[in-house]
Amino acid sequence: MSGIGDIEVVGRSTAEQVADGLGNLILDGSMRPGERISEAGIARTLSLSRNTVREALRLLQGSGLVRYSFNRGLVVWDPTDEDIVEVFRARLYLERLAATSLRKNTDLSGVEAAHATFEQALESADARTIVETDLAIHQAIVATLGSSRLDTFYAGLMVELRYFLVLLSLDRREYEDTGPVRSEHRDLVEAFASRSPKRAVAAVTALLEENRELVRDVIARRVADSAGTGGG
Repeated sequence: MSGIGDIEVVGRSTAEQVADGLGNLILDGSMRPGERISEAGIARTLSLSRNTVREALRLLQGSGLVRYSFNRGLVVWDPTDEDIVEVFRARLYLERLAATSLRKNTDLSGVEAAHATFEQALESADARTIVETDLAIHQAIVATLGSSRLDTFYAGLMVELRYFLVLLSLDRREYEDTGPVRSEHRDLVEAFASRSPKRAVAAVTALLEENRELVRDVIARRVADSAGTGGG
């Protein structure tokens, strides 16, 4: 479990900090999908009680990044094809709803601001920053619906979507050539700026369906590779 020794424990509750630190290691690819998480090993590395680590792992389970696997215990979430399809189905529903709800007076300032930040992030070539600012555009799109409950629901999807994009960036080096992703998001924002529901629906559908299939391909190859080597 590389990187665990670098987790800093200061300030807030120790369990919360350990959970955040482990979550960051998962989201930057240091801990891989399907990797077993050793409560005893983490406690030993960080010189913490197992009760504290157990609480941290419970918090992490709540985020969905850690799951219980029969006969293996806690492992880093290794999403299935069904997981991907379900998450993207919910995502498509909300973002299409935002597109079909476009009106001449729809406030798109949040979308435009998020897109400007994304454009700046592309210059950094830092995959984690690009992932965060990419998702912020889509979160701002959903926010145009003006529903705090839908915002909260979408925020719940964000952890899983963030993980999918991290896996994609690690596998495909998705952000090494920023041209395609820059063009796709520019087209998306311009479609919403046109205030044409039809154009916005087409743009958001094309982008999200392409992303879904790319993530499905990454996971399918992981499963095939695992089967070919006799498992993880």
